[in-house]
Amino acid sequence: MRFIVALLITFCTVQTAPVRASSTEKRVAVVISSYGTPERENLSYDLEELAQAYLVLHKNSVKVDLISPKGGAVLVHKKKDDLSYIQEFKTQTPALTQLGATLAAADADARNYDAVMVIGGNGAMFDLPAHAPTTAFLQSFSAAHKPIAAVCHGPAALVNVKKGDGTYLVTGRRVNSFTNLEEQAFGGDVIDDLPFLLEDKLKERGAVYVKNAPMLPYVAVDGNLITAQNPMAVPTAVEALLLQLGITPIARTDFKDEATMRLVQEARASGPYLIDLALNKAPERYDLNYLALYGFYSYKLASGQAAKRLELEIMQAVSRHFEHPMYSVGLIQALKEQGFAEDAKAEFERFKSRYPGDENIPVIANLLASER
Repeated sequence: MRFIVALLITFCTVQTAPVRASSTEKRVAVVISSYGTPERENLSYDLEELAQAYLVLHKNSVKVDLISPKGGAVLVHKKKDDLSYIQEFKTQTPALTQLGATLAAADADARNYDAVMVIGGNGAMFDLPAHAPTTAFLQSFSAAHKPIAAVCHGPAALVNVKKGDGTYLVTGRRVNSFTNLEEQAFGGDVIDDLPFLLEDKLKERGAVYVKNAPMLPYVAVDGNLITAQNPMAVPTAVEALLLQLGITPIARTDFKDEATMRLVQEARASGPYLIDLALNKAPERYDLNYLALYGFYSYKLASGQAAKRLELEIMQAVSRHFEHPMYSVGLIQALKEQGFAEDAKAEFERFKSRYPGDENIPVIANLLASER
């Protein structure tokens, strides 16, 4: 649903509108929110989404310019500096320099670009749809029939974009975004401040809204409009954009979060034991924290008995590789709820052994002693 200050000081120059180096060079405008502040980093653009998108474009020899409503320097957080791809983004590309001097939307010219991509993050919900020059910039791509991609909360920038006939760009189009369920599960710190729920607003604008289960990747492509559901779908959405530009994406290794949720998607379709196989064969490819996050929330968010049983199986598979008291409590509760009393008791015995003295022990004991 993320540095070296001296670099920003050294290279803090105004980014001017670019001129094509050659007729064959592809150039993409990447639009990000400039709403976030050091006090409210959670209302910024999503740095991990930007890093993944930027790296895929950069490695496919596509030139990238960063556009924001205000222009100038934007917030750059350090929360995920331990991730290798964040370090690659910050130290092996021009990105930090560009983040120190983004081009203002009012000064950007769509004629200089072959396509546009909008990055998500909570900030995208606040300034991108309400900023007239940003909307006008995106409308220029629509009028020129150039590819438009938007990921996660990024489609918020499209809700006020209209076509030449006055209808909304998304009307009648298959569109995807961060869903209401994902917002309710993971947006608790901002949901009350949001100007709207993105899924609802896109439907209100007449979009044919399509989606996957929460946290799982989905990319919708309708003509030259590309939208993606969440951060796990960002690299694939970028590759879909590359195809629109006539570029065959180069082979790459999946980002860990991307590979992890792809594994979950395969396990949901072909059996949760795929998780055990994958984690025994190549554990370094996957992020256990993302797996646990999925397992912890997916059962609660599932609708219907069959869906809950499937998510419970995945939760159990993850538990064989991940240990945390909150996760174990959730698993015991789910087992009890689904009528697997003996499994719940066995898990409780393991819980007491792993976490003696945990405050949840009497609560779980009472739960297991009660009637279903």
